Amino acid sequence: MVLTAHLIGTLKDRVIAGGAIEYEEALALIEIEDVHLADELLKAAHEITLAFHANRAGLCSLINAKSYLCGEDCGFCSQSVRYETSAARYELLEPEIIIGAAKKAEQQGAQNFCIVTSGGSLSDDEFERIEAIVKQLGEETDLGIDASLGFLTPERVRRLKEAGLRRFNSNLQTSREFYPTIVSTHSYDTRIETLEHLRDGGVEVCSGGILGMGETREDRVKMAFELKRFAPECLPVNILNPRPGTPLEHAPKLEPFEILKTIAVYRFILPRSNIKLAGGREVNLTKEEQEKALKGGANGLILGGYLTTAGNPVTQDLNMLRRIGYEV
Repeated sequence: MVLTAHLIGTLKDRVIAGGAIEYEEALALIEIEDVHLADELLKAAHEITLAFHANRAGLCSLINAKSYLCGEDCGFCSQSVRYETSAARYELLEPEIIIGAAKKAEQQGAQNFCIVTSGGSLSDDEFERIEAIVKQLGEETDLGIDASLGFLTPERVRRLKEAGLRRFNSNLQTSREFYPTIVSTHSYDTRIETLEHLRDGGVEVCSGGILGMGETREDRVKMAFELKRFAPECLPVNILNPRPGTPLEHAPKLEPFEILKTIAVYRFILPRSNIKLAGGREVNLTKEEQEKALKGGANGLILGGYLTTAGNPVTQDLNMLRRIGYEV
């Protein structure tokens, strides 16, 4: 396939009209090397964003509610007990700490708040405590309440939904083929099963991945097509920020050109998803490049920091969004 600006425009028009691009077409887009064509790709991706989401920015904040107690061996994660890292180590936080953080995030402009815990699954006691916190947040804030609590059963999905949970995060991280390279303690299908339980249980899906772990361009496209059947309401795009002590601590940085193209292609594949720039954006992309991503397919941000790393000051991110034309 010979890509031209005209062909990019044709694919864009097809997506806006309610159609879809094929796998081979997505591969052709992500293989673009010409800078001018890449600019056309990002411009077209932003037009798709505006067609489906207008200029409303999706903003989410999170709290690391339980840290460094995970027996999994995800090669990118400093919270695994298998690696010697400097990540803080603590059990599930008290409810008042989590609720206080949520209220502060709401005051700062976040629309949604996500409770995140490390580990494959919560104990019954931990789950009941989170369940109660979700109910309380629904009563005391106007936030959309989200969670990322590892693997779920259909019964736990039902209980979280009844408690008032809006959305659940379970990232696929990468393609099925590349996944065993970075994780050996659970299978890709385990993650897929959680997404299936969420869809069956009527809980919104948040699922994305991490760029820059050594995967190929094809792996990045394959992940998006895996996600496509779940039509995730939110797709967080993390960029590896190598953590000392983890197997990926010496991974080379991914070029910003590759990051920007990937985000644009994700918009073509998943036009209705809220594509959020997440962990690692501050260290892999300059301020100008973050703005370019937000005008090239992305339409949201994780505010105020991540699980084990800090983010931009919230006011700085909000000002950036306003400056490039988003409603905040």
